[in-house]
This record gives sequence, structure tokens and C-alpha cells, in this order.
Amino acid sequence: MKNRDFFLLALLLIGITGCAGEKLPPVSTYTLSPALDTSKIRAAKPAGILMLSRMRSSHVFNGRAIIYRDQRYGQNSYAYSRWSDSPTIMLRLIFQEALEKSGRYIAVVPDSSQSQSDFLLESTLLDFSHRLNDDGTSDGLIRIHFNLIDNNTSRVIKSRNFVSSVPMASPINAGGAVAALNKAAAIMTQELLEWLR
Repeated sequence: MKNRDFFLLALLLIGITGCAGEKLPPVSTYTLSPALDTSKIRAAKPAGILMLSRMRSSHVFNGRAIIYRDQRYGQNSYAYSRWSDSPTIMLRLIFQEALEKSGRYIAVVPDSSQSQSDFLLESTLLDFSHRLNDDGTSDGLIRIHFNLIDNNTSRVIKSRNFVSSVPMASPINAGGAVAALNKAAAIMTQELLEWLR
């Protein structure tokens, strides 16, 4: 009995040291930092204070995984690549910065602010992924629904779905997906600024 226990312990230790010897690749961390040009849409007169609500989404976009999808409803994430923060937080910060620079509002504040606001911008992130197409191409895809609300009347002033899709250059990998998603975020930010003008 003692020999059997010793043999099992020896096998376990060999297995553990064998696994410890395997080197895993380092995890790459990426961020959203799109090139924004707000100079073309500067407002002549600010229209009040805008509050940005917390962006809603399914749980998959509240994490740091870089998601890729196929046309057959498959969804997965890159094993050794992560976002620096969740897409919902990164996008909201990009939108806030662009709206502040546009001069359209006196101030753009987050929903945690204690200030009173004239308008509320609600957003729901519907998709933020690398889409693999059946024909072998792929693209970075962002879909967000926005509602602009007048806080004085609690009425929706405007509502719109935005879709931004940018083809991805080869090779198909996480770095290429991040580059395409950065371009898609820049396009969507520009469209949002024009829509709110």
C-alpha cells in the first residue's frame, strides 16, 4: 500500500513539473485610441450640459476579452490578447472626450456627476467584435443604439442605431482586429458628433 501511494505521489510530482516547464505566450494588451478630428464640427454656441449615461451591453462586452464571431453564430475570444479595459468604458471615454472638444456643450459629464444636466445621452452597445465572414474576409464591427433625452421634459429628442464596419487587412489576428475596431470607433465618433450637432 505504501509503495502504491509513493508511486502515485511520484507520478503527480512529475506531472506538475512537466506542466510547469511549458511556456505560455505573454498576454498582449490593447486599447482604443482612435484618431479623432473634431475641428470640422465645432459648435458656434454651446447648447447646455450633456450627461453620458453608463453604456449598457450584454455581459460579454463588459469584460476585457477581444471577441471574434463567425457567420454561423459562433463566438469566441482571442486566448492571449485582452483589452486594457472593457469596450463599454473605453467607448464612453472616447465619446466624452470628442464631445468636450467639439464645443457643442458647456460641459460633458458622466452619470456619476452631481451636476444638473440639460440633456442625457443613453447608449447600448450591441456589438463590438471581429467578424469573420464566410468568404474569408473579416471586419471590425461596432453597433450602438443612442437616445438623446431632454432632461427638462424627460422626452426622447432623437434616437438612432449606429453601425460602423471596417474591413480588416491580413493577417487575421487580434492586432488586426484592434486596428480595424479603432478605425470603426473613429468613424462612429465622427457620425455621433454630426448627429448631435
